[in-house]
Amino acid sequence: MAEPLPSAPVLTTSWDDGHPLDMRLAEMLLRHGVTGTFYVPGRNRADRPVMAAADLRELAAAGFEIGSHTADHRRLPGLSRADAGRQMADGRAALEDILGRPVDGFCFPGGRPGRWGRLLARELGFSHARTTQMLRIDAGADPFAMATTAQIYPHRPAALLRNWLRHGGGGSRLAILRALALRGGAAQDVALGDALAVLARRTALRRGVFHLWGHSWEIEARGLWGALDRALATAAAAFPAESRVVNRALVTLRPVDAPPSRPQDGFP
Repeated sequence: MAEPLPSAPVLTTSWDDGHPLDMRLAEMLLRHGVTGTFYVPGRNRADRPVMAAADLRELAAAGFEIGSHTADHRRLPGLSRADAGRQMADGRAALEDILGRPVDGFCFPGGRPGRWGRLLARELGFSHARTTQMLRIDAGADPFAMATTAQIYPHRPAALLRNWLRHGGGGSRLAILRALALRGGAAQDVALGDALAVLARRTALRRGVFHLWGHSWEIEARGLWGALDRALATAAAAFPAESRVVNRALVTLRPVDAPPSRPQDGFP
């Protein structure tokens, strides 16, 4: 059975690692009238800085969702159940102390839940847990394995193919892969911006979920701010303001206990 799509198109964005450049990213989102979810660790074991508490409070006050990304940006595969649970619970508690409000969203560092991640996300009372599965234009059946559409990153076809294979293949996902695959020729930022713009328009016409994600530090390192600006401008024109949501809202598009099924076929 094909995965049902929402009755109206949906646009969401999410951003990992809590880098200080997320403030620049938030300014761009606000300029285009697009919202998003920022997944922030307590600290980053990769020695990258994390936003100050005042910046996190500013993002939350602007209407962005703040989600947890573990206490120490630890990847959960390989951790014991107890250690994985502590990373998830302690990271959320630290954010709640800063924000003075509940934090119920989570993103798996590296995108993989490991043996315990999905179960712990449910047990700890998170509303959702996002992965790095891409090439989807539906909300998915499992809120604790939330998928995405595309990353703001110039992936080559081989990398997208690995993501396609690792997460079960599928004809509709293959069509999205073809739309995103970048080859030689045009500059990476131009080619990526063009590909994301086309995909955003097609997803809106398909009345699907366009979920764009990335890392602000990576956007800076790769010179992709122009590509992101183009993608957001096109998405904002294609999706009505009431359809631009944070990740928490995606949970309502599918019942929590719904049986898993394949994404919708027939992507244009």
